[in-house]
Amino acid sequence: MCCSDQRILCFWIMQTNYHIFHRKQDIGKRISLLHREETMSIGLMAVDAGESLAGAIEAILQYSSWSVHVLMHEEQGRIPELRSRFPQATFIVFAQSVPFGTMANAMANECYTTFFFLTRSDLRCSRFDSEEAIALLHRSDKPAAITPVLSNRLGELIPVIQAPMLRDGMVDPVSFLPGSAILPTLYPFLGMGLYERALFQRLRGFDEAVESEYWQVLDFGLRAWLYGYPILNSPCISCTFLNRQFIIEDRSERDGIKRVHTKALGVRQMNGKNYPKRPGKYSDAHVHAEVKKRLALYKTDFQQLVEQWKAPGDTL
Repeated sequence: MCCSDQRILCFWIMQTNYHIFHRKQDIGKRISLLHREETMSIGLMAVDAGESLAGAIEAILQYSSWSVHVLMHEEQGRIPELRSRFPQATFIVFAQSVPFGTMANAMANECYTTFFFLTRSDLRCSRFDSEEAIALLHRSDKPAAITPVLSNRLGELIPVIQAPMLRDGMVDPVSFLPGSAILPTLYPFLGMGLYERALFQRLRGFDEAVESEYWQVLDFGLRAWLYGYPILNSPCISCTFLNRQFIIEDRSERDGIKRVHTKALGVRQMNGKNYPKRPGKYSDAHVHAEVKKRLALYKTDFQQLVEQWKAPGDTL
C-alpha cells in the first residue's frame, strides 16, 4: 500500500480522540461518490470484540450494500485483524472506552450519509425495510428517529415503547410492549434506531455532559418531542438479542440528570407562549440559563406531552 493510501485510510482527530480507519473502495466507486451523498450507513456499536462482533459485521455486509462503521475502543483489541478481515468496513476507534453518546455523535459527524442506523454487535436484524423506515422519516411531522422492535434470545418481545410520566419530580417513563402497528415512543431504547443525520445534528445529538446511556437517550427523546419531532417504533425494523434474555436499563441517578430535567421541565407553555419555569429539586442553574435562550424551540411542554400522550395499552 502506498503512503497516500495509508493517509486516506487512517488519520488522527485530536479534538475527539479517535482514529478513523476508512474502508477500501475501488476507484470507480470512489469517483462516483465524490459529488453525491450516500443514502444510508450503519453504525455498529462493539459490545465486545469477540466473534460476536465479527459475526455482526459479516451479517450486515451480507444483507446490505450500505457503508458500515464499526465503533469501538483500543482496549477491545483485534483491530488490525478486523480491518484485515473486513476491508470494506470503516472503523472508528476511540483511545479509551467512552459513553454511548460520544460514539453515536462521532458516527453522525463522520458517516456523511443522509440517514444512519445505530445497532449493536449483540443484535441481529431479522427485518430491515429501509424504504418504509425512510418513508416514515419523511412524514410531515418529521420524526427524529425510527426505532426497532426488539426481542430477547427466546424470541420474546422487549418493552421498548416508553410513555412519559413524572414521579416525585423525576421523569420516569412507563414501559409497554410493541405491537404490529407504528407506535410513538418517548426515546430510542438503548439508542438503537434510524436517524436522519441533518435533523439529529440540529437537535445537537446526544448530550455528552450526561453520564449514563439511559439518561442520554432519554434526554434526546425529550428534546425531540418537546421541539416538535416525534419518535416512532415500527415493525419495519426488527432485531433480536443473540444471547440475552433480560435487557434492563440502568435508570439509577447519575451525573447529568439535572441537565436532563432542567431541559425537560424548565419550560411551561400557556396560550401558545413559552415561559421559563424552574423544574424543582432537579434543577441546574447553568442549564436553566441555556433553556431561556432556546424557549422559541419548544413546541410544547412536558405537562402537555403527558396529557396528550396516547398509550398503546396497559402498563407492564
